[in-house]
Amino acid sequence: MNFLEAYELAISTLSPVHIGCGEDYEPTNYVIDDKTLYAFDPATLLSRLDQRQRDELARALDDRNPVLAAQRFFYRHKAQAIEIALYRAPVVPAAAKFYASRIGQVVNREQNGRQVISKLEIARHAFDPVSGLPILPGSSLKGAMRTAILEKLRAGRRYPLSDQDAGKHYIASSKAREMERDILEGSFQTDPLRLLKVGDCVFRPGSYKAKNAQGEEIRRERQPRTILFQAKREKVPNQSDARSDLETLLECVPGGQPKAFGGQMDIELKANRGAHTPRRQIDLPFLVAACNDFYLARFEQELAMLEKNQYVSAAWAANARKRLAPDGLWGKLIERGEGFLLRIGRHSGAESVTIDAPRKIKIMKGRGNPVAWGSEATTVWLAANEPGASTGMLPFGWVFVQVQQQ
Repeated sequence: MNFLEAYELAISTLSPVHIGCGEDYEPTNYVIDDKTLYAFDPATLLSRLDQRQRDELARALDDRNPVLAAQRFFYRHKAQAIEIALYRAPVVPAAAKFYASRIGQVVNREQNGRQVISKLEIARHAFDPVSGLPILPGSSLKGAMRTAILEKLRAGRRYPLSDQDAGKHYIASSKAREMERDILEGSFQTDPLRLLKVGDCVFRPGSYKAKNAQGEEIRRERQPRTILFQAKREKVPNQSDARSDLETLLECVPGGQPKAFGGQMDIELKANRGAHTPRRQIDLPFLVAACNDFYLARFEQELAMLEKNQYVSAAWAANARKRLAPDGLWGKLIERGEGFLLRIGRHSGAESVTIDAPRKIKIMKGRGNPVAWGSEATTVWLAANEPGASTGMLPFGWVFVQVQQQ
């Protein structure tokens, strides 16, 4: 006999989250105006052009550099694009300024005369194709849970991997599978994680209670998306320049939004012990404890580093600690076994997506230099409001999951 326990999930964003979907906002299907990104369907815009504008576009596409000419065309006609916008997203002022200075422009020319065009593509966050609203895919959530569960079940056992084998993908992958089979005491049908099913969590429009700068209680609308810079920084500053990809934009779900996503998680418990029944079984208390043990420690380690380097907002750090403290809003849920911290999406950091068995992280030493392997990464990716930021940044991917049995 099987027993199915169904749980409702309410997920709050502690920091900005970006989960890729393989799609980008291209400079020919979005415009930025007055600190807002407007995404539109180019085919719809083209159908609304008059003959004079069609001729103008045809001339643009015959230009020596049709990509830049097309960008300039859509930017000139941004008023029409805004009218038919499918989605809107707030853009930090520096990003809006960056876009306006680069759209349709050549950034520089290489020695061979080749033009270098600014990369204005913006990676999209995973979204529901019907509503266009962001989602947190169940696969991303379950993957984060799986890492924590593996570390909990590892119970101190070591699975060393040489630097030489770590550099060979087929060997490293094979060793990782062997390690997981040993820790979970099974694979495929006997993998205990196959009994954990996490659905996609959808964005919940609406408002929530908050306090303004004067401490007065107000209501704020949840924001489904925003456009931020992704900034690469050294954990120990001045080791080397790690800002090559600073001027790259990402669509993110903003941080600081309570219960922004909702979904369902099911845990199947098998009473029979057949050939295809996992030897281990995961219940909710074990899952909650595993996630909190794993991610709370990593959150505090990362936050200490960010504070030491003054990368992060002091107010944000204080608020995060207040929520997670034993007497805090989330701390009380953790104590009751009704909630857990999780890290998901891009730029989660190698330490949050691997177990310490011991951990092998590839460290690039620059062009022409051999790679090194370490127990932790030497750099961190942060969400920034402006290029060249040295403070006021936020880490990516931290969320809090509240669980309630249905």
